[in-house]
Amino acid sequence: MSSDILYRCWKCGRFFSKRDIEAFEAKELGEGFVFIRCPACGSKIIVKVRKEEPKLVKAI
Repeated sequence: MSSDILYRCWKCGRFFSKRDIEAFEAKELGEGFVFIRCPACGSKIIVKVRKEEPKLVKAI
């Protein structure tokens, strides 16, 4: 499993990583602002995907 953070588009449901959206950021950086957008539909509403493995917490 890679340590890459995954995002999911709220509108279309597509999963993507930070590397998939670097083209959008480079274009918008020239305009003076940067938004993380979905590469498929262009929506600005995205969420981080939780890791599938459970977090281990030791009892005191």
